[in-house]
Amino acid sequence: MEGKDFQILGKFARILAHSRISNRSDFAVIPVEGFNPERIRNLKTGMEATLGRKMLAAALLDRDYRCGKERESIEKNCASFCEYVKIYRRKEIENFLLVPSAIDRAAERRVADRAKRTGEKLTYDSSATAILEKFAAERKSYVTAQYLASRQRFERLRSSGLSDASISENALVEFEETWDDLNSRLEMIPGKEAMGFLSHHFQTLYGVMLTASAILDAMRLEEVPEEMRQIISDLSLFAAAKTSVTIERVAAA
Repeated sequence: MEGKDFQILGKFARILAHSRISNRSDFAVIPVEGFNPERIRNLKTGMEATLGRKMLAAALLDRDYRCGKERESIEKNCASFCEYVKIYRRKEIENFLLVPSAIDRAAERRVADRAKRTGEKLTYDSSATAILEKFAAERKSYVTAQYLASRQRFERLRSSGLSDASISENALVEFEETWDDLNSRLEMIPGKEAMGFLSHHFQTLYGVMLTASAILDAMRLEEVPEEMRQIISDLSLFAAAKTSVTIERVAAA
């Protein structure tokens, strides 16, 4: 996984009652710096050589601004040395936290705690949806540029034969169609930045900090994104595997 992503994933596993995943009972978590499938391959090869035995590996990576075809291509390549590979549909793991109802609940709790502690008359009257909409609007040009640059790089690498103009036109059409939907928009924006934007808003208006842990503590079972549910389920199958088989084979068994 990238960086300290398991801190978030582990808390999601706890919400979903997958304690063996949240406690890392059956596997070790190896952080990699940034999006680097080749480093994963090298780490796995090095550990196998050191231990003198075959290891099972699962790779979970941020999508960043890659298109669906590029994700599929990378996942297919990683499958040659990993038993399970997942590139999030969301920009990064923090995007799984952008659940407005859970954010509002977490912020309201923090504000109520501060009011009780200080005696101030504080009432939470913000809207996480409105705050995130504002952030998305401010960052749309940046996200669009990153999306186009990523698509052009991928199309050149695979020698598609399309002109830059055609690549940009196709990418823009796909982008706008996806951007029109709020839920999809929250998957595309920079998650870490969005979390910082939310925290700054609540700090300025109410004097409280909003953390990933606070949102996860306030999140209800039914609010956990479906993609995260599937990832945790897949990891449970992976962690239970004792031989080098794919997740699909484990599921079939």
